[in-house]
Amino acid sequence: MPPKRAAATGASRAKKSRPSTEAGGTDGSDTAVVEAGGPPTSIPRNKRWAAVSGSANADAEYKMKTSNPLIAYKFVCMCQPPFPNGEDDEDEEDEENEDAETSDKSAKRPKCDGGETCLCDKPAAEHPDHVWKFSAAGKIKFFTLQTQCMLRYPDMFNMYTFNDHEGYGVLEVIQNLILDFEEAADNYKEQWAVCEALAMFLATDLAAPVTRIDDSDTVDDTYQLIGRLFMSMLAQLEGKKLLTKDSEIINLGLVMALFMDFARGARDYGLLEDSNEESLGPAKDKKKWEPHAFDNQILTYARKYDISLVGPHDIKKTIDAADGDVDLPAEKSVTGKADPFGFTKSLKKYKSDRGGITAFLAGNKSSKTPIGGDHLDITTWSSAKRKSKAFDKKDPLGKKEIDALKEGLVLSVA
Repeated sequence: MPPKRAAATGASRAKKSRPSTEAGGTDGSDTAVVEAGGPPTSIPRNKRWAAVSGSANADAEYKMKTSNPLIAYKFVCMCQPPFPNGEDDEDEEDEENEDAETSDKSAKRPKCDGGETCLCDKPAAEHPDHVWKFSAAGKIKFFTLQTQCMLRYPDMFNMYTFNDHEGYGVLEVIQNLILDFEEAADNYKEQWAVCEALAMFLATDLAAPVTRIDDSDTVDDTYQLIGRLFMSMLAQLEGKKLLTKDSEIINLGLVMALFMDFARGARDYGLLEDSNEESLGPAKDKKKWEPHAFDNQILTYARKYDISLVGPHDIKKTIDAADGDVDLPAEKSVTGKADPFGFTKSLKKYKSDRGGITAFLAGNKSSKTPIGGDHLDITTWSSAKRKSKAFDKKDPLGKKEIDALKEGLVLSVA
């Protein structure tokens, strides 16, 4: 999570203001926006969700949109990253060297119009030199995360609940992503889509509030688990002979670079600074690694397979800060269900150590899942509970919005 990144238009965090509405509340007050359409009833509902849940609806919509693997895992363009990528530095130089009235800062970042004239959603195969490309599933999941985060921001509902609701809400969203990855164990393409979404998400300021919660140990454990998750992904791809410069996964270098950038940026927050050295694969292989420094293994993989690291404007600094000559798993340790980076074991421990945090903060006595869920999603709360936390003591959701949520429609906040 690189520091000093302002919110980007569209894909980054929305401004905190009273929500506007298209559906309209029963009393004419401002409420959240209920988008048209909804997931079909045939979409399986994950057991981690509450009976009425905006997060559940958004997840079901994602599953509906990615139900055709031929479409879901095809790579498409994103005209530009969903976060500032060096433009802030250029703007500062402009302010020092140019008159503010004559400096055309808008020219620094082309306008995204959702594919009407920009490259968004154009087939990546037709634009091989374009850097910002993701699977359709990865892009959709990223925007699903945006929706799920907004449902956990009390300010968007004109409410005050408790300190750090926003940050713990982001933690809950990240935990759900980790569970998504675990549940897709038999589908490496879906797991890669999770990695793509996670890489983009961690680079935006959507994820920033988690660094401000009063439990840095949990954040650090979560970040190290993220590192293990991604390294287990790379090891799996290596075992499938897909970790190559000409891989069918055409954005390897981009996603690897984003995870390296995340690790370097996390250290600026005092995270990912230390861990105990561990065996990398079976102890008999005599290979070692430090989980907090997983960017070293990413760089070593990139050099081993001649994969170009691209994307972040400061990637050279990120590469220079890492060690690209460290141990990697032995070839026999990346085949089958091997777990050389200890993701499965560490996830089990993380669930035991960190489970139930968001359920406790939401006032729930128990958690349906050891981590994640939708306890801090305000749409899952009772009307009486929302009223008690609202500044005007009125439910920020009108009857129309509540009924739409029950019908499975997707609710977003504008």
